[in-house]
Amino acid sequence: MDRARVCVIDSSPTMRETVGIILGERCEVRAGTPQDYLRDPAAYADADVLIVGDDLPVEVLATIPQGTRLLWLQDGSAPLPSTPGASARLPRTFQPTALQRQVQQLLDARQPAPAGVALWAGIEYPILPIDATALAWRAARSDLPVVLCAEAGTGKGRLARAIHSLRREGRFVALSAASCGRSVLLQAAALTPGSVTLYVNDLCAITAEGQHLLRELLDCGGLSSDAGWHNVRLICGTTATFDGLAEVSGLDRDLYYRLSVLPITLPPLRERSRDIPALVDHLAAQLVRNLSQAPVSFTAAAMERLQHYLWFGNLAELETVLTRTIALAGGPRIDAADLLFGYTTMVGHTETVGGYRPEPEVAASESVDLIINELAHEFKNPMVTIKTVAQHLEQLLQDEHGRQQVARLTGEAVERMDRTLENLLQFTRFGTPVPDRYPMASLLDPCLTDLTPELMQRRLLLDYQPAATSVVFVDGPQIAYAIENLSRLIIRELGEGETLAVRSGDESTLTFEFAGAFELTASKLGGLLAHGGNGSARHVPLGLVFAKALIERNGGTIDTRSAAERTCLTVRLPSAPATVSANGTAARPHR
Repeated sequence: MDRARVCVIDSSPTMRETVGIILGERCEVRAGTPQDYLRDPAAYADADVLIVGDDLPVEVLATIPQGTRLLWLQDGSAPLPSTPGASARLPRTFQPTALQRQVQQLLDARQPAPAGVALWAGIEYPILPIDATALAWRAARSDLPVVLCAEAGTGKGRLARAIHSLRREGRFVALSAASCGRSVLLQAAALTPGSVTLYVNDLCAITAEGQHLLRELLDCGGLSSDAGWHNVRLICGTTATFDGLAEVSGLDRDLYYRLSVLPITLPPLRERSRDIPALVDHLAAQLVRNLSQAPVSFTAAAMERLQHYLWFGNLAELETVLTRTIALAGGPRIDAADLLFGYTTMVGHTETVGGYRPEPEVAASESVDLIINELAHEFKNPMVTIKTVAQHLEQLLQDEHGRQQVARLTGEAVERMDRTLENLLQFTRFGTPVPDRYPMASLLDPCLTDLTPELMQRRLLLDYQPAATSVVFVDGPQIAYAIENLSRLIIRELGEGETLAVRSGDESTLTFEFAGAFELTASKLGGLLAHGGNGSARHVPLGLVFAKALIERNGGTIDTRSAAERTCLTVRLPSAPATVSANGTAARPHR
């Protein structure tokens, strides 16, 4: 049975080390600082239990996924912060047995996340436009009334919950305007004294009783019951525009003005076409983690179609389309024709049981076009992010959170472009091969060593058995580069927990064997490698183009096959210098 995964986020290295020692035999423990978590929250997203210190910044708290089990290490006896999952408290001066017992109780209480878990729960760009993000953060730092004005599907309820979560106190209660009343509120608040954030949706339908309650809450800052006093903070949502809300029949004008201290308007998605690329990348990255699938990317044609669609259901519809497409289309490169909007029969790509569906053959002369296509895609989305940040730079730099957003977004964009350029530059440095004799292990060992951190992060198991007698006659740096690109491509395709077997045979062969859904791996690799060219332009990762070109340039071959849900990718390399036949053609020396 897999061991439970426990992640520790705490500023104290002593606390992180102590928790790791106490729980290390029973659980798989990962530890980091709050800054580590902010830099890469995905590394902690699979935690069964998250152990955090009570000095956790609010921006960290807002990013914790729904359903996460939290154990707070607290110095004092302040109320537990409001969290999106089950929580428990433990003093920082805990006893080892108390920590083990509390973690086990949280593990025993685990429930699988529902299929419809929201893809976002924080206040962040690109989920929200820059202007709305700045206003929402100001709202989160106060107890002033807020009115959220937006069409259905834009995420008003989730934004209200995120604003509440950043306060780190009390309960969140959501009521429809039609049911908003004193007795319902007290029942929803569980009759326990404390702070409550009341979110009233569809404000235009508020009843006379509901308006009376809201006026009382605004006058007194809360309400009392037999159990004690309840501090209540008000957030209201409406599909009306802010100006239109003032004209709603039956809504008291005095109440309207008192509620709308901090109005936040969320524009419909059809008016945010410039944000679509960043938004799609952000949601897709979360979706592939939730679906345990390999990362996906979108072609320029796919992104253009997403930007030009009217999005009648706004953000909710975009999430649905992306979820359906990623689950059924198979990736890793999603083109315009792969997008499943739901207006036609929804079926995934069909594959043959034992292999792949052939793709149209592409002439070798189109290789340059393939590379240009991939480079355009790799650079377009980061550039959109950088341009968007530049447009709102002055506003973003006004507070610490904005400065952190600038650093994160631009850093990620630049890093992505830098990786792509470095890979391209390295490939262009290779000329005519200068072959020599190399033990296969001398080419393979450094590559697998460099990939160890990525294998650990993806929770992949490596089964590597080198053959001591395997020697190849190739240009060593070129083949080492090709092997690294192939390895990274395969790792991206594998699901968490799978095993990658790597074998170097006595006959100058290198084999990668792995299990998994053939439609996500074998068919794509097979379709790309089966032809004289490089497959369909919309499905070719740069790494595979480079690897295939260098292997063939060195007199080798690469192919793939699938059987019984196993995929085997084989690279055959020369073991001796090429010989020249009577007609002057070079014969490939590998067997």
